[in-house]
Amino acid sequence: MYVNKWPALIGCLVLCLSHVSIAANDLPFAEQELKDPDTFVTITIENDLFAGEDGGYTNGFGYSWGRGPYQTLEETNSPEWLQSMAQVFGVHDDAEHFNAATYSIFQGIQTPADITNPNFEPNDLPYAGILGWRGTIHSWTEDRADQFNLVLGMVGPASLAEQSQKVVHKITGSDEPMGWDYQLHNEPVFALQARRSWRHEISNGDGHGLDFIGILEASGGNYTSYVAGTYMVRWGLNLARTHASISVLPGRGINPLAGTNSEEYYVFFGVQPRYVFNDIFVDGNTFRDSPSVTIKNERLIYSTGFVWNWKDWGLLFSIAETTSTFEERKGNARFGSLSISYRL
Repeated sequence: MYVNKWPALIGCLVLCLSHVSIAANDLPFAEQELKDPDTFVTITIENDLFAGEDGGYTNGFGYSWGRGPYQTLEETNSPEWLQSMAQVFGVHDDAEHFNAATYSIFQGIQTPADITNPNFEPNDLPYAGILGWRGTIHSWTEDRADQFNLVLGMVGPASLAEQSQKVVHKITGSDEPMGWDYQLHNEPVFALQARRSWRHEISNGDGHGLDFIGILEASGGNYTSYVAGTYMVRWGLNLARTHASISVLPGRGINPLAGTNSEEYYVFFGVQPRYVFNDIFVDGNTFRDSPSVTIKNERLIYSTGFVWNWKDWGLLFSIAETTSTFEERKGNARFGSLSISYRL
């Protein structure tokens, strides 16, 4: 039933490439100023209550750290095997590119819409959680950025999602989730993710400007597999310094230029058509019977928000909305993300 929609997705990706191809003329690295590398940390909180909803993807927490920029990947002191994987997936390591490595420890939680129901709900998303690690290699110029992510984690009771949600709900006085007996089983998960973005400056004056960013990305693994294209428009100050990790879900990455001892800020709006092949939070466990629903392959994600970096601090807030991830229920889901970064 999805075949007829493929031309629309392919058209979106082709249009994305056609718009951004004019931005592929990268400035030589020698013409850019490389400042001393910074060490920075980021704390991210995602919650659907930021957007006035509850249920579905309900909460996420992450702690990220990194250091950059560097002239070469070797200088990032990231593991050689991670650098090799990144280069296989198209990340550049040459004199024209800045480089950085970042890492994250994160937890994500999903519940059905009615968390007060102690019984199994066959037509709603299963209770699920992930506790994971993400290693990311960044490479960028003024006009283009490459990114490679390796995600490793555990879903099921080992993710500690049940305990985390119950503690938070007790502190906040929210309803106690009653259906965690029906969560996914323990399963190791992984995903290999690659992304390339192109930036086209539309206007610039007195440091303020307007730009367009086109992104192509793909993910493969038992955690999730998808292909996607993103269109994004931004307005703000010093935009060329802040595009390296831009995403339609920006809270899930870390800006390798956060806290740059100067001021940058921008507002953004992005839209992403995505085709999802598998998603363990919807499909259920890979090798064991578990609660699951019917995956909806075509998805559309919208997001808007703002970013502000000043001296040692960085702040990001965004609201994202996505079309339904499964066939049994229609309607969109929405959640917000808050990230605070500090330069050590």
